[in-house]
Amino acid sequence: MKKITHILVALTFTFACLSLWAMLAAVGNLSPHWSQTPPAFTRLCLSLSPFLLVLPVPVVAYCVFALVRKSTEVEAGTAFIAWTMTALCLVFFPVLLAVLLPCFQLLEVR
Repeated sequence: MKKITHILVALTFTFACLSLWAMLAAVGNLSPHWSQTPPAFTRLCLSLSPFLLVLPVPVVAYCVFALVRKSTEVEAGTAFIAWTMTALCLVFFPVLLAVLLPCFQLLEVR
């Protein structure tokens, strides 16, 4: 059961990182068509968006390690879930803010 939990957490984290990257890529593709430049925080997040593709690598690597290792060792399933979801929250909220800032900027102009 713990191995299934590791797989589900790794898949969720990977899907979330890919979705955040796709949102930033959409903003990056649309920003040249706007009359104003995006806010500085949005440009910073756009420049750091390739790291969202690298972020799931250690999570998937640990998941594979947890699946391969013998079950006689100490399990750290709860810590794995806690650390991955904490990392996801620390990445999700700034990306969400970076995506919404241009929307607020466009609403402010009109």
